[in-house]
Amino acid sequence: MKKNILSFVRREWLQLLILSIPVLASLAAMPFATDRVPMQWNLRGEVNWYAPKTWGLLVMPVTTLLSFGVVFWKESQDAGRYREGDGSLTAHGKATRLIRLGISVLLAAVALVQISWSLGHRPDVTRWVITGIALLFAFIGNLFGKLKRNRYAGIRVPWTLNSEYVWRQTHRAAGWIWTVSSLVVAAMSWLLPANLLPMHLTGLWLFFLIVIPLCIAWHEARKEKRGLTA
Repeated sequence: MKKNILSFVRREWLQLLILSIPVLASLAAMPFATDRVPMQWNLRGEVNWYAPKTWGLLVMPVTTLLSFGVVFWKESQDAGRYREGDGSLTAHGKATRLIRLGISVLLAAVALVQISWSLGHRPDVTRWVITGIALLFAFIGNLFGKLKRNRYAGIRVPWTLNSEYVWRQTHRAAGWIWTVSSLVVAAMSWLLPANLLPMHLTGLWLFFLIVIPLCIAWHEARKEKRGLTA
């Protein structure tokens, strides 16, 4: 048991460090925070509702821990993450671990934004959150080419899950689309007026992230069905 715990700590030390940051920051901020802390912002960066600091500051750290637990559990069921023989991570396994780390970084950053607000600062939540999400999606898109077929990461639709060829072709193209479009959004979120961010920028971005990859998957599935693949 002790050996397994030490092995887990050695493998996941960076993940554990990321998870500890929002927990420690929330506990440290508790005595100095306002009595009511923001829990949700709308697309214009306005606070929708507040909660008492005694539990409100702990929601994001707990959410970060839970998201890690869920993704780590899904990873543990993915036999394709490990090489036969030595049990080391494959390129696919390393990619899914990096995606998990990226999600934890984003959630930890959101927790720090909430803490900053509760301490009297007023960061531009809309710009920071859009930038954080865009950078995460660009990071994930850059890893798409390393993902093998699975049911928890990537473009998971029947066309891709039923065919290795369609999965590969879709993720090869979607990786570029996600990376480039997300980097553009991250830059534009600081260049465009705040009133244009929610509706115009994010709406167009979601079209690139969702609709175009689905069209690619459908097209490649039709090609394969007609025997037009190389």
